[in-house]
Amino acid sequence: MVRPTHTLESPPSRQALVRDMTGAGSPPRPAAPEVILEARPAIDFLVSLMLVTDAELLPADREWFDASRASLSDSLRRDLDRLFAAEHGPAAAVVALVVSDPTVRSSGDVVSLVGRISARDLVAACCDRDDLKDAVAGAIRVLGGSRDERDRVVDLWPEEYRPMIGRILDDPDAELRALRRVLRAWRERFEQVETRVAHVEELDVAGRRADLERLDLAGFVEQATGGVRWMPEAGTRRLYLSPSLFTRPYNYVFAGREWTMFAYPLADSALDGESGGVPAASVRLFKALGDESRLRILRLLASGDLYLTEIAERMGLSKPTVSHHLAQLRAAGLVTITQSGALTYYTLRRDRIAEAGVELNRLVGGPAA
Repeated sequence: MVRPTHTLESPPSRQALVRDMTGAGSPPRPAAPEVILEARPAIDFLVSLMLVTDAELLPADREWFDASRASLSDSLRRDLDRLFAAEHGPAAAVVALVVSDPTVRSSGDVVSLVGRISARDLVAACCDRDDLKDAVAGAIRVLGGSRDERDRVVDLWPEEYRPMIGRILDDPDAELRALRRVLRAWRERFEQVETRVAHVEELDVAGRRADLERLDLAGFVEQATGGVRWMPEAGTRRLYLSPSLFTRPYNYVFAGREWTMFAYPLADSALDGESGGVPAASVRLFKALGDESRLRILRLLASGDLYLTEIAERMGLSKPTVSHHLAQLRAAGLVTITQSGALTYYTLRRDRIAEAGVELNRLVGGPAA
């Protein structure tokens, strides 16, 4: 299944009574997946259509993005929001199709790919979970003419997928036309920045090659993502890491049956000479520290790792609110997030806490500590 976790900081969370760190009785550790670290503007092209986070864009990029969105017709914006804003929509299937075809590198390649696919391809790419094989097969039968199965087949899908599947089954040609129309229109706008996007992505990847050789897989993922500890699930054969200008400072994560992709935030160093003023990392750090609730969360984590549910209960706040605060803290490098299946917990990064005073001194030109 393609699982677009637009911000890894807010996946489904589940209360766990015991966190077994001993490994006793644990299944064998899965084999390390193949790691593909690459600059791929096609991914940033799609991510720029999906933005549901407050992306940390440079002023020129923000101006381009806002102007490009505003230049779309009302009908294009409606289609864009319907097709790309929902986590369980056709956009996630397009990502899966792009990931599976290494020749798709640019926005033009994405447009060409989607111009060739059928509604069956789109449905098959939406979800490849073993427990949904019957749902996928049923949807393909309906597309092939078994219209009397339509309602029963839609009910086979998880509730969050049903609106999308229903639209595809009811009018596959219209859904594909809308998807192609949005991609063509956005490509015309994205091409204005694509050369630069490709350049800064290449700078990021070049700067990480040595770290990929030096660090173990978990350490490299944590460094690239800015604090995500990734535990590969059994059966994961490939890990794709692609820098993204448009996710900064968050991570967008997509996964299939045998692969996971991190569209991770492009490093500040790749934008040296462009940003000017105060370093973005310093702004994130002190913005995160300038909130009472986030400081309370840091105090809780000083006593040990906690799950989202545990933090929300102790804070007396809703899980979405706490998840938002944790996203800010993670983006600032103050906490690490560890995700294992549906369980997600957070750890205080004491080294980053210790650096805060030094960084402020450096920022204002004070004496070195």
